Amino acid sequence: MTLSAPPLRVVHLADVHLGYRRFNRLTPQGFNQREADVSLAFREAIDRAVKLKPQLTIIAGDLFHTVRPSNAIITFAFRELRRLSEGTGAPIILIAGNHDTPRRSDSGSLLRLFGEIPGMRVADSGMERFDFPELSTSVLCLPHAVLSQPEIFEPQLGLIRADDRRRYNFLVAHAQVDPRLVSDFGGVDLELSKLVPHEWEYIALGHVHSRLDVGHNAAYSGSLEHTSANMWNGAKENKGFLTIDFPSGSRVFHALTSPREIAMLPPIDGLYLSAAELMERIILSLDDLPGGIEGKMVRLELANVTREQFRALDHRTLRGYRSRALNLTLDVRPPQARNRDEAPRRAARRPLREELVAFAEQLPGAAAKAPRLVSTVERFLKQLEEQDETRSA
Repeated sequence: MTLSAPPLRVVHLADVHLGYRRFNRLTPQGFNQREADVSLAFREAIDRAVKLKPQLTIIAGDLFHTVRPSNAIITFAFRELRRLSEGTGAPIILIAGNHDTPRRSDSGSLLRLFGEIPGMRVADSGMERFDFPELSTSVLCLPHAVLSQPEIFEPQLGLIRADDRRRYNFLVAHAQVDPRLVSDFGGVDLELSKLVPHEWEYIALGHVHSRLDVGHNAAYSGSLEHTSANMWNGAKENKGFLTIDFPSGSRVFHALTSPREIAMLPPIDGLYLSAAELMERIILSLDDLPGGIEGKMVRLELANVTREQFRALDHRTLRGYRSRALNLTLDVRPPQARNRDEAPRRAARRPLREELVAFAEQLPGAAAKAPRLVSTVERFLKQLEEQDETRSA
């Protein structure tokens, strides 16, 4: 039987990381500035999603950055998700990522609270299938908790298949399906083939913070803000979410305007510069940044800079620049050997016996005890040799 194909729009977002904090800058209200930035990005995503009028919204894990976020963040998330539910009138699927999942199963998941929002379905600890007959749609969910326990997940592999009664079948998983991808820590490595890609109209993935297609019907929507452990890796990436329209399967990436700007400045080589010349280059680089450094997260690599050079910089001026940026990171790299002739010469290696004897002779007060120390070391080495010979016999 061939099922009809009613039009269906799906919003796919992931890796929100509400409650994420970094740096020490606070808002006038006393909140961590980066925490406020992430909340602003989520609010913009909800605003945009409501206007797009999807028939289904999928959040593929890591709604929160920690298992126990603050009460203020929980309240904010509840209100925004309720606004999404009321604004679209459409179901919302939420699965738990590694950041949402307690280490102990008896701790209970905060995400269950959001199941109280009308139209919201939550998969936090096990494989879940949600059925929407009115949309002729079925959604199979694989949260972090089930994927991270092979003894539970492997026996259920046979259950990872589509519901033949429904026209549209979607799979949602929070995992890394390609080891070559750069992702956050703590996730699960999973072969895409185990998700049986041919069974699904679309596979909505979370955990990798970059927007990536990993198959003709599988994609990461990426994070909504720069929340990776090494945020500099994704400095030039737009942040946002996806819409997928069916039956065509066409995808559109919606870049957000709210994520805070990251600036990676060209590195400065300080090898043949005085401290004054190096400082002059730093100021020139910071002043030439288009749009200025105000409110941005800025990183500048200083290569081949000695401790003496760095100490002699005008740190008062640097503090002034830091007060203007949200964060200014000077990544100082010490001088490296330029060629083989400049490389430090290593002492020739000696046999272990000679090394230990020489070490014994250099101990404090060893002058009078040297013969006895040397004798003890040699006796110990001889015992080791005899034990090795006994084992090999």
